[in-house]
Amino acid sequence: MINRPRSRSWALFVLALVAVVTLVLHELGQLRPIEDLLQVVIGPVQRSVDSLVGSAGGLFGTFRDARELREENRQLQSEINRLKTDNIRLKELEAENATLRDLLKFTRSNTTFTTVPADVIGRDPSPYLATLIINVGENRGLKPGMPVITGGSAMVGRVLQVNLRTAKVQLLGDVASAVNALIQNSRATGLVRGQPDGSLVMDYIPQEEKVKPGDIILTSGLGGDLPRALVIGTVTDVTKRDIDLFQSATLHSAVDLNRLEVVLVITNFEPLTIQSK
Repeated sequence: MINRPRSRSWALFVLALVAVVTLVLHELGQLRPIEDLLQVVIGPVQRSVDSLVGSAGGLFGTFRDARELREENRQLQSEINRLKTDNIRLKELEAENATLRDLLKFTRSNTTFTTVPADVIGRDPSPYLATLIINVGENRGLKPGMPVITGGSAMVGRVLQVNLRTAKVQLLGDVASAVNALIQNSRATGLVRGQPDGSLVMDYIPQEEKVKPGDIILTSGLGGDLPRALVIGTVTDVTKRDIDLFQSATLHSAVDLNRLEVVLVITNFEPLTIQSK
């Protein structure tokens, strides 16, 4: 136990002496070969350690950057979704405004008519009935038989049934619908009727009249049940046979009834009752 302090002192003395000798030899340049050898041996290891430390730092930086990128992408996606929603809403407003402008144009150019706007809120699910439901009724003065139109004076149909706040509209394409009509150019008259598939056919056109595809068909006002000059559609095909008394024409409706959203009801038109003598 007594020799340990001396052994430690001796060891410290030796280490100090080695350090002094090493320092002197370094200053004299005697250790240059050994230092170069150590540099050759230790250099790659040091570079590997530095590279590993740098890679670890880069990896942590990559994780940090990835986290920041994910957050940035989340914010960008949220902004994209908001812009898409705004764009959809603007397109819907634009389409609605275009429809309303057409309806307003009709009311301004036909000041003799009093109209009530209405939204289409339902359609009859039966394949044999061409009707739709609108969101106005007796509360706005609607009565059966009133004409229903849309933009551009296009004929939609007539009010069929009325409730307090809703009404059922019979479309032109309904099989029970029949409208007195005329060809705009020739003024020839006929009867437009709905078909089982919802299409329109104009019957009872005199054989001697010239009818061709593209001719515009209007309400004639005959019978007094509808206003004159409402647009029904255009001729797409003509059927004429010598053995028949009349010719007929297939029509393309002026209204896309499957996409109809807003209509006008003419409330101040009263159908005439023609009494026979």
